[in-house]
Amino acid sequence: MTLLPKKSQLILNIQRSVDARGSILSIVDNKVLNVSIIESDKNTIRSNHYHIKDYHFMYVLEGEIDYFFKSLHSDEVNYLKILKGETIFTPNQEIHATYFSKKTKLIVSSGLPRDQKTYENDTRRVEFLNDKNLDIFFKNYAM
Repeated sequence: MTLLPKKSQLILNIQRSVDARGSILSIVDNKVLNVSIIESDKNTIRSNHYHIKDYHFMYVLEGEIDYFFKSLHSDEVNYLKILKGETIFTPNQEIHATYFSKKTKLIVSSGLPRDQKTYENDTRRVEFLNDKNLDIFFKNYAM
């Protein structure tokens, strides 16, 4: 198990083995209590929240993510483009939003259970990325 980063970042997947039977790729090497598959349609926005204690890893099976994030204690917005086969880590206490320019399927591994009560108690929704500011976010942060 590795130490968790304090800021969203790409996580290196680890190729564990390759042989005549196929391969094994490790995408999460940390404690998780939930693994979900999330499908997002083209031109949709998700997230717009932060977690009090929870964290998650998102592995892109198909499609890609335009990922915007910022610290709760800063106005500095950051951007990462997450492509098929890549994993991004999201720590707690960090506002994040995702935009999907194409149909995308993710595996999301979370530190806490994802039952509705646990999720709602730990999640704080914010107005961050929306249809009205999407072009501005791309122009200012995605270059």
